[in-house]
Amino acid sequence: MGRRRFLAAVLWLTAVGAAFGEQAGLDFSREEWDFGSIAADSPVLFTLEVGNTAASEAQVSLLPTCDCLSAEPSSAAIPAGSKAVFRLRYDPIDDEGEVRKDYVVRTSAKGMEKALFTVHGTVRGGRKAAPANSATEDSGPEIRVSYFYASGCAKCERFLSETVPETAKRIGARIVVDRRDILDTAEYARYAEVAAGVEARIRAFPALLVGRTLLQGDGEIGNGFEAAARALAAAGSQSGAATGAASSAASGAADDAASRLAVIPVLLGGLLDGINPCAFTTLIFLLSYLTLAGKGRREILLIGAFFTFAVFLTYLLVGLGFFKALRAANAYPLVARILRWVLVAALAVLAALSVYDYTLIRRGKASEMLLQLPSALKKRIHASIRTTAKTAALAGSSLVLGFLVSLFEFACTGQVYLPTLAYLVRMKREASALLLLVLYNLCFILPLVLVFAAVYLGVGSRRISELFQRRMGAVKLGLAVFFLGMAVFTLAV
Repeated sequence: MGRRRFLAAVLWLTAVGAAFGEQAGLDFSREEWDFGSIAADSPVLFTLEVGNTAASEAQVSLLPTCDCLSAEPSSAAIPAGSKAVFRLRYDPIDDEGEVRKDYVVRTSAKGMEKALFTVHGTVRGGRKAAPANSATEDSGPEIRVSYFYASGCAKCERFLSETVPETAKRIGARIVVDRRDILDTAEYARYAEVAAGVEARIRAFPALLVGRTLLQGDGEIGNGFEAAARALAAAGSQSGAATGAASSAASGAADDAASRLAVIPVLLGGLLDGINPCAFTTLIFLLSYLTLAGKGRREILLIGAFFTFAVFLTYLLVGLGFFKALRAANAYPLVARILRWVLVAALAVLAALSVYDYTLIRRGKASEMLLQLPSALKKRIHASIRTTAKTAALAGSSLVLGFLVSLFEFACTGQVYLPTLAYLVRMKREASALLLLVLYNLCFILPLVLVFAAVYLGVGSRRISELFQRRMGAVKLGLAVFFLGMAVFTLAV
């Protein structure tokens, strides 16, 4: 009980501040609900007012952690300067003695995405829950399930100690329960990942994951647990839980294999993007202008080093921003599905346009390509190159040039970068995805490194340009195959 109070206090102090959310623009009429001492057969009601003092609309949801709690409405969009009234109800029939329950409060207010609203008091004449076991002792196939609930929930403990063993006996299986306390911040985050993984919206607690079936709320669990467990037992699966010794090892091996396979499209995407005509023609113009400006090979190498570093850093930071935004959006199942189909459609169009550009190149009409930088952006890039190439401060001007060129080119190179980011977002392990993002950007700048090194060794910009012109059609075909492959992959997973 002490840990629960400590967690609640931390959440109040860090996420809410004074008066449960004034810093976030939300003002709750009460910080908690003390219902006093009541009989087990006497449900109690409470009215909670939430005011929005911010300048924009705020979404507020109250998710009960057990069926003994309810909220009407469960969610409300509160206009700026207005308030909403939530009618809370607590039914103590399954509880006895000192009771402490929680609502998980989710809001769209910055700094207060999640907190707790606590309900506490004393219940007289109720039923005490029997101690729960983590696994049943029945013979038969072993299945693993994950149970996300609030510790101290009497009905939850009864489910674990009574319903699970009875269900195991009826289906002839051994059920191992992985218990997860959703009042723990890390466990709540894990539950959010689980819900997103099965494309489910977080609606209620407790929640039970059986295979890929997510049951939310005591009612849904009571109605669907046995059927889901029976199906999992019949399939002979042990991968129902989010964790556990056997399932974690299998899941980890699968994730590692997926990460290794993920390297291939990332490598291809980065390299193709690096020799994308959008980026490469700008590089050739830069080399030509530096040569005309009388820059020596060492100066060009120095400019190239700082320019390349600036490009890498800019693209990496831009990618991180888009990655975080896409990952946040992907946590909402409906948004994730919409983004998925939009991405597939965009990739199909890009593949078709790349093939069309290839036909134009074959006919000697490369200047008419559709997937290239607009003329206005080309002029701005060329003007930036002319300006910075004349300055004496090579290091500083090259860094600025790399930054500006990266931003201007993104209108074209983003055609490859954004689909790759969407691909990385679908990976389970964020750390692996971020490492692959760094790898993508290293591959993106590899052509820059090779070209500047070639110039330092004496290869002229004209020769590099001629080589690129001969290979431009192959690059466009490669981009078409890349876009098509990414579309197929997006549909398949």
